[in-house]
Amino acid sequence: MVHRKRTREDILAAMLDRVHRKGLNGTGLTELLKLSGASSGSFYNYFASKDELGHALIDFDWQRLKTHLIDPATAQTADPIAQIFWMIDALEAKHLSSDDCFGCFLGNLVVDLAEYAPDFREHLIQIFQQWEQAFARRLVLAKAQLRPGVDPQALAAELLTLIQGVLLLGRLYQQPQQLKAGFDQVRRYLRSALIETPDPRS
Repeated sequence: MVHRKRTREDILAAMLDRVHRKGLNGTGLTELLKLSGASSGSFYNYFASKDELGHALIDFDWQRLKTHLIDPATAQTADPIAQIFWMIDALEAKHLSSDDCFGCFLGNLVVDLAEYAPDFREHLIQIFQQWEQAFARRLVLAKAQLRPGVDPQALAAELLTLIQGVLLLGRLYQQPQQLKAGFDQVRRYLRSALIETPDPRS
């Protein structure tokens, strides 16, 4: 079999979907090598072990999430609350575009890897803290739009928890309507934290 030279990003992208579906522990290294199209020599040039691959996949998926979901929200609107709604909408669209919902890649790895090794737990905690802060920074900027007593940091954590719950149940039920209903619940929760704006037509 002839292997063409694959970049590190090629290898990670080729493996991501299978690991998303089956988990890292549930996918053998031989299967991963076959998916990547890389020789074992090329693979070990980039990753010293399967564990190192796991850490690389975490960072790779997080970077994709930032590139396609979190960072672009700022370009959509100057309103930080609208940016959060845009992120929720974009995340919903991403998961509804697939024939099957396999949940959040990073959330799945919490179940798959957090009990496997402490360094995976620590790595995933860091990633989820960054995601939470992406919400929190915007909520702090929008403090004047929040109801009295609403803590931006706590609200950010609650939104991320709700989103992860929606995606987990989406993977369980495999019903698009339930996934939509779950994301609608996330939106309602955010709206409930906002000061009601008077209708200018009244």
